Amino acid sequence: MSDQSSLLVEKLWRLKRRIDKGQCPSVDFVHLNVLLREPNYRNDVLMRVEANGTPELQALAREIMANDDGRPLMAKSSNQKLQASPVTPQKRRSWFARHALVLVPVIGAAVATVAGFTAFENRNVRISSDITADTVWESGHRYTLENTVFVEGANLTIEPGVTIEGESGSALIVTPSAKLFARGSRNQPVVFTSSKEPGARARGDWGGVVLLGKAPVNEPNARIEGVPENDTRGQFGGSDTQHSCGVVQYTRIEFAGFEVYQNNELNGLTLGGCGSNTIIQNVQVHRALDDGIEMFGGTVDLKNILVTGAADDSIDWDWGWRGRVQFAIIQQYRDVGDNAFEGDNNGSSHSAMPRSEPTFYNVTLYGSGRSAKEHRAILLREGSGGHFHNMIIDSYAIEALDTRDEVTALVGMNALTFSHNLLANNGRLGNLTIVNETDDDDFGFNEELWIRSPELQNTVQVETGLQPSVTSESSPHFRPRSSVRAMTAKRPPKAEFFDESAMYQGAVNPRATSTWLDDWTAFPES
Repeated sequence: MSDQSSLLVEKLWRLKRRIDKGQCPSVDFVHLNVLLREPNYRNDVLMRVEANGTPELQALAREIMANDDGRPLMAKSSNQKLQASPVTPQKRRSWFARHALVLVPVIGAAVATVAGFTAFENRNVRISSDITADTVWESGHRYTLENTVFVEGANLTIEPGVTIEGESGSALIVTPSAKLFARGSRNQPVVFTSSKEPGARARGDWGGVVLLGKAPVNEPNARIEGVPENDTRGQFGGSDTQHSCGVVQYTRIEFAGFEVYQNNELNGLTLGGCGSNTIIQNVQVHRALDDGIEMFGGTVDLKNILVTGAADDSIDWDWGWRGRVQFAIIQQYRDVGDNAFEGDNNGSSHSAMPRSEPTFYNVTLYGSGRSAKEHRAILLREGSGGHFHNMIIDSYAIEALDTRDEVTALVGMNALTFSHNLLANNGRLGNLTIVNETDDDDFGFNEELWIRSPELQNTVQVETGLQPSVTSESSPHFRPRSSVRAMTAKRPPKAEFFDESAMYQGAVNPRATSTWLDDWTAFPES
């Protein structure tokens, strides 16, 4: 194979990879062997790309056509042929539809070329420097974070299927001047995990992912935990409620949360001052050393969220977070963990504005019942409000809800609401007690009486509301036992963010044969 032919093969490989990533809507898939071997097929692909591809892809196609002499770049097999289908005037089709694509053995110098691409695709790229220019981490590669890597004044794009491995002491921190676009897919999620071999991984092997933005927070001079106080890159917050920190979609974050110093750990995913144009959707945080996901202020929304086996709180918020959440599942493990939700406003000023007041619909909280480590479902304190509807709160041995501080005023001003929820199998005594009232830390407010108020339409039952498979830490399922018809649900708000059809309790539709958890989630022990 000549140097010119090798260069042409390389360009065709790049063309195929970009088509696979959706850069030409009229071409769903390109078979590399056939592309190299069959000039007519190659010409058809190039013409479609030139007509419908992205500008970058069109330029690449024109470059290939200018150097393509129309000859096969691979030898044909002597015993396998492409069979043409009959074509009538009424059903004239393109080369794609007229030919059956079959795997053909490749020979000659092209074998070494394609094998070289395969080796290149699987190579590991080590990252030790901060990212200050727009950067793409490409599909088919692994990237290893050697230390804390900051993204400043640039966009970091992570393509579907990329694995990012964190070494001890490493983390990815995206500053307010930058954005992260981690767009996985159902079958090719982006995975942040430990650099250790499977079987040797554990919570706290690396730091986690931090996104910082310019949305409002109620803490003056806010800076994120885990970054030294003299490092200005840890500062965040501003006045832009719609600010975007980027996109995190179909992404798993595993074994994160190393201890920066005593009593200060990074979380699996930390969102500081991220605004409403940030997209956090189809995200799993698994076996974090500290919290699963923590919001420090901002207006960021969360959808299709799974937190499994967090060693502290599963979802935590402070400093004025006012986001929305729909379809979230918390599974707490028998040996670790504290609260499923821990909500604060501001410890220094409980009435600080903007006040923490997130809204939750269609949430499943599972607390593992009477186990080595018992859990609380929801803790609200230091002035945090919130709105909690269509939830299943199941198997919390300590209590389902603990409100502290000035909660009476929050309920009175409608900053705290709690309705249409199912509270099942909670409490230590096997009865219908759902709140532990041993301490008066909320000025006499009685959570038990409030939850049971008929107008709130909450349901309390002794038996669990979830299927037995919810207890599994390796292959859990989160379907409720009750049918939709047996549930008392509140219609979600009319807003683009919410799915108004989710007229059921919990994060999984009891009627669905498949769920939003399928294919992209995983539950490794180590």
